[in-house]
Amino acid sequence: MTPLNSNEAARVVQIRAQSASALSDNLMPFWANNTWDEEYGGFLTRLDRRGQRLDDLEKVLMMQVRMIHSLSAAHRHGLRDRGYLELADRGFDYLIHTFWDNTNGGLYFSVNRDGNPRSTRKNTDFHAYALTGLSEYYLASGQSEALQWACRVFDMLLASAADRDLGFIEDFDGKDWPALNAEQMGLGGRTGIKTIDMHTNVLEGMTYLARASGEQKHREALDALLDLICRKGIHPSPGCTITAFDAGWYPVSDAAGRMTTSYGLNVELAWLIWEAMDVLGKTEDFYHQIALGLIDHALAFGFDQERGGLAANGPITGFILDAGELGEARLHKSWWAQAELLNALCGAFARTGNRKYFDALVKTFDWVYRFQIDHECGDWYQDTRWDTGEPLTTDKGREFKTSFHAGRALIRLSEALRKWGDSATSQGRP
Repeated sequence: MTPLNSNEAARVVQIRAQSASALSDNLMPFWANNTWDEEYGGFLTRLDRRGQRLDDLEKVLMMQVRMIHSLSAAHRHGLRDRGYLELADRGFDYLIHTFWDNTNGGLYFSVNRDGNPRSTRKNTDFHAYALTGLSEYYLASGQSEALQWACRVFDMLLASAADRDLGFIEDFDGKDWPALNAEQMGLGGRTGIKTIDMHTNVLEGMTYLARASGEQKHREALDALLDLICRKGIHPSPGCTITAFDAGWYPVSDAAGRMTTSYGLNVELAWLIWEAMDVLGKTEDFYHQIALGLIDHALAFGFDQERGGLAANGPITGFILDAGELGEARLHKSWWAQAELLNALCGAFARTGNRKYFDALVKTFDWVYRFQIDHECGDWYQDTRWDTGEPLTTDKGREFKTSFHAGRALIRLSEALRKWGDSATSQGRP
């Protein structure tokens, strides 16, 4: 890594302290203290600004495994006196005894508060996150049963959701569901669609599993998916992801006939490519350049150069402010996109030493610290306005929001800054 100057080294020290506090004193207590259902077990994640439940009707699979991941990751990071691993233990026990379909196999999409199945949809995306959560829990707890369950989910995906050498189908219960997040991607009610979003999440889950297990079959599946995504899922000219495909991986437009991309997903995929490469021991420049290209595209077209922060979705080419046809929502700065940008910029600067990534990292963290983090009540606001930072809602938890994205980003940022700070100190800088 390129040596930091004295001002940069000072900013590293400051941001590291702020990120550590944001994780240990703000984000994790909010979610750990407010979500566990003492009566029935499991996590209830639909919360208002102060952590009060908006409703307690449903427990969604993705939220269960994301909470297990966050609690386990915080414990592994060093927060070992908060009871997070013990809460993850309870979450794991609830998951395997409540969500697994003993008749047909696979994990239910959601259950009612009392644990009875609510939606029996078998979604590939959700199972991929189960790989992520179970693998992280195994690394934190050392429980062999957790790894066995992760392997069981992996085997289920390959048996039921794999589409030969063409990646995965979106759902594997035999029903025609629209793609998960179809509304956000503008895909309408079409079925039979494959999305880069889902395949990125499967890549993520397989990366976590291959790192935890070291098994050859997990490594081979990860290798094949990494190559498929990089060769089929990236637009060759601007270097961003293609949102959706038909069954044969031919690009399809959204319901309005437009081709758009997700800046947040692009930067998330970028650092996951590097993670997969590290797990597999790959050094090919082909994959590295794709990862950098995804970040560069996001910074060129979706990044707020004045204030910091990233738009969630936008055009394949052209700056986000000029894409008025996509509506006002294109300018919302979502919590998850800011978190994944922090992850990506840490990786980009560490691997290249290019100052533009460090500068963008500082700007993005400043935005997050000023506007995205709720310093009074805890957690991050879901979406903020592009220019003012005003939150669009003060509610904290819905179907897809827990401590997962923000917690992982704060952990990874803190660990990267520690390395950079140690490097600066070893070079005689304060």
